Amino acid sequence: MKKLKLILIFTIVSVSVIFAQQRKYEVHSRGMLHQTVFNTGELGRAFDAGSTGIAGGYPPSMEWPPNGHMFVDRKEYEGQHNSMGGGVYIGATRNGERLFAFCGAVSTSNGGTTPVEGVYSNPISIERRINFPVLSNGAINLSYNPDEAEEIIISKWGTPTGITVRRTSRAWSFPGYNGFIIYEYEFENTTTDTLKDAFIAWTYAFAPSMFGYQRKFNRWGEGDYRNNAFGRFDLKRYMSYNHEREGRPDSVLFDIWSNENDRGGLNSPQAVGMMVLHYDYDHLAVKGKTNLYVTPDDEKYVWDINNKIKQPYLLRFENANLYYTKITQWLDYQARKTGPFKGKNDSLNFPDDNYYWIGRVKSSYKLAYTQPVCRGYGFGPYTLAPGEIAKFSIAEVVGYGPGRASDSVYRDLGGSTLGSSETGSGMHPVPSWYKTISYPEIQNPGTMGSNYLQTHPLPWYVDPEVVSIRDAADRAIQMYLGGPLVKYDTVQFEPKTTPEKGRYLVSIPIPAPNIRIENTSAASNRIIWGPQVETFTTGRLNAPFSHYLVMRALHPLGPWTRIDSVGKRDLRYFRDSIYSVLDYASDLGVDVYYAVYSVDATGKKSGFTNMTAHTTQSPAAPVLEKVYVVPNPLVVTNGRTGSAVGGDVSDQIGFFGLTKKCTIKIFSFSGQLIQTIEHDGDGYSEVSWFQISRNHQMIASGVYFFTVEDAATGKRAKGKFVIIH
Repeated sequence: MKKLKLILIFTIVSVSVIFAQQRKYEVHSRGMLHQTVFNTGELGRAFDAGSTGIAGGYPPSMEWPPNGHMFVDRKEYEGQHNSMGGGVYIGATRNGERLFAFCGAVSTSNGGTTPVEGVYSNPISIERRINFPVLSNGAINLSYNPDEAEEIIISKWGTPTGITVRRTSRAWSFPGYNGFIIYEYEFENTTTDTLKDAFIAWTYAFAPSMFGYQRKFNRWGEGDYRNNAFGRFDLKRYMSYNHEREGRPDSVLFDIWSNENDRGGLNSPQAVGMMVLHYDYDHLAVKGKTNLYVTPDDEKYVWDINNKIKQPYLLRFENANLYYTKITQWLDYQARKTGPFKGKNDSLNFPDDNYYWIGRVKSSYKLAYTQPVCRGYGFGPYTLAPGEIAKFSIAEVVGYGPGRASDSVYRDLGGSTLGSSETGSGMHPVPSWYKTISYPEIQNPGTMGSNYLQTHPLPWYVDPEVVSIRDAADRAIQMYLGGPLVKYDTVQFEPKTTPEKGRYLVSIPIPAPNIRIENTSAASNRIIWGPQVETFTTGRLNAPFSHYLVMRALHPLGPWTRIDSVGKRDLRYFRDSIYSVLDYASDLGVDVYYAVYSVDATGKKSGFTNMTAHTTQSPAAPVLEKVYVVPNPLVVTNGRTGSAVGGDVSDQIGFFGLTKKCTIKIFSFSGQLIQTIEHDGDGYSEVSWFQISRNHQMIASGVYFFTVEDAATGKRAKGKFVIIH
């Protein structure tokens, strides 16, 4: 009856709160890793086995690199999303009743979506704060705090366990520090009862990457990539992560995308994961004051010198079917799901006679190939008196592959295909995209990694100093501790003794200026910005300002080409207190992306924060006269490459000579209405069409007619064009 009463109370409270605050989200988009944060505890997308994909490319789910929505061969791809969702699990005992809250990453018994709002969490609030060094008007932000992140999202929700969660997440644009997001959690007992045997865990479904698996399997689902992805656990860094076997080059796009300043020729170069930066030690239950059952065989290993269970308590690899009864077993204090390391034979990576990991949970590494998708990562048991708060810090991290060229000398847990038949330590070499290495433990083929980077450059979005997920993890630790950079290849990171809140003290680059794009009568786009960033200063500034780099691309992922390098107060471009650079390569009706980097005296670039999309236009015609279709005929095999907002550039037709507001109707040769386009061009004369009919189908080769009617005068123009596929 107590349990029923508690659930009823929670339901009533949930309803009252939901009226005040419904499930909402904010997006981290400042760095190169984009992630969606919900006020229900969820991370990324609504969780299921992945087959539903991501609608419209938004909201992002660990998208890296960002802005990857595109059309390839007339097929729409939603981007480089790397997670099927994540969330927070809580289990606690209150007045003898065991209660649970699965705030994200929970499914039905057959892998379908389970609502979180009003079931496992009730949303309270969510807020996004910005701490950008440059304001939207281009001026220096005098309130900029160099000791805080550039982007902060604070979310809060309640749970039926009696624990209220506050999550503060942080992101930066700084090169080298833009491939991770740090989350600080506060779990507060907001009841009048002491909560006992509480467990707190995180679960992520890692899937690198949506684009790569869509290209290969035409969808994004667990069953598609189960035999291509590998789960790993880095003991030194407390990091659980996922990577693909070889990055899988795309046979069609490999040569194009592997060029300098392009997106990289690999389909799935990402290694994505999560790591613990701090866990609460003070509130861990003491031996004799917990109902935790420890087997006699484990008893001599698992307790530390203070009679607290060594952490972490839970490390699971699992498939994407995360239903209620399965997850409750993970948080069971009477039957531990995975046992601890018990001796040096459990691992070849114990660094010395202290054997740090003995007594801590052993990852379920034998499932790291057969079930590489989901990770359970938990701590406990905790005792929380009324008003007490347990604090944790977690980082999401992503890199261009699991390792660097030299990292194969190191080993971490997982990476085999032997599954339940595997014996021994489970430790295997760390692969990379620098060199294919022999892997006797895996099958078909017995190799791992790629030679890609021996002959091809890194893509533009990867900092040469921070390539792998191991590099990104070390930078996340450095950012959190506010100290010097340490490589945790042979040094053991210890999150028990780190501060409860990050210090966030690293070198700061000159920020990028805010830019705006203007059309010209000659259809040469003008990139404009002010000189304010040249005076930016802070005590942790890396180096003084040197110059700007003005960049352009036909897609946000590249290839990015340099229009010019612009010096400080460069007389070629600076007059009347503004910089103005013309892009003479712009064409009418073509989507172009622009960005301007600031570069300091050491050559360090600013963050990539001012990318601006622009459709090249000319002023609207004052009177509707002749309307032109370009190209005409449209030959789809004309060699034009790239992706615009609406489709492949090779499919793009432009209508030119339009008035400010008019209606275009397109007809087949037989007179059937194919499409109607309402043009309200804000004073511009062009509209693009990607050959999609009103029935959402690609039109066939043939002759087509069109009419244009001016909204102001009713005057009409007409013409025809030819499509050749």
